[in-house]
Amino acid sequence: MVKVFSIHSSRGGTGKSLISSNISAILALEGKNVALLDFDFRAPSLQTIFQAQRSVKTWNNNYLDGKARIEDVMVDMTSKYKMKGKFYLGLANPDMDAMRDITRKDRKWQMKALRRVMSLKQELADKLGVEIIVIDTSPGVQYSSVNAVVSADVAIIVSSLDLLDIEGVQRMAKDLYEPFEKKTYILVNKARPHMFVSESSKKSLLDEVESQFSQPLIAIIPCYCDILLAQRVSLFALDKPDHPFTWALREVAKRLITLAD
Repeated sequence: MVKVFSIHSSRGGTGKSLISSNISAILALEGKNVALLDFDFRAPSLQTIFQAQRSVKTWNNNYLDGKARIEDVMVDMTSKYKMKGKFYLGLANPDMDAMRDITRKDRKWQMKALRRVMSLKQELADKLGVEIIVIDTSPGVQYSSVNAVVSADVAIIVSSLDLLDIEGVQRMAKDLYEPFEKKTYILVNKARPHMFVSESSKKSLLDEVESQFSQPLIAIIPCYCDILLAQRVSLFALDKPDHPFTWALREVAKRLITLAD
């Protein structure tokens, strides 16, 4: 059974793409066959993280348009990162014309795209042996993020404790997640480091988070300065396997597998 995880946020800047790319890498490193898909068609970022793929000619956009097979879109990154399992990457077209074109798609096209997204699971399993699909979605409620949520077995919403993020997640949960009755979990990223100093401050932080969100919590990750300063052209979890951020994402990856069963 293929498991699909969507990684979502109410707006940009939460660390959504950093988290989705590193969780995917962790799972592939542990021996899972993983496909990571960039569904942020208005502001693609995975090509920056996986920088070597400048020669890609076929994109997720082409698959949703019905002009490419999924096996032609996926790029095999297994040998580059020396993974135990297979690690495939499906990129969104970063050209400005492609990003503008997405905004002009009508309702009819969106419904066809949804049908293709729903068939992704079986196609990736049958043609490439994929066991886990991780979808890095577009922030907010765009057609691509809705498609990702609909197709997901488990949805993760990444949020900071900024008031704009909290209110955005609350609206999104009510308008999108609750109607589809999806397994949904909150991952709080960039939490205030001083809240992790003592047990009482940790409890205060947990109480604060649980009071803000109606969905259950999967993790609270502090803000690490070295991550903010790190280059976005590498996988942090592979470069620094002993970092607390990597440990936290390993635990999230384990929980996702369990939650999808």
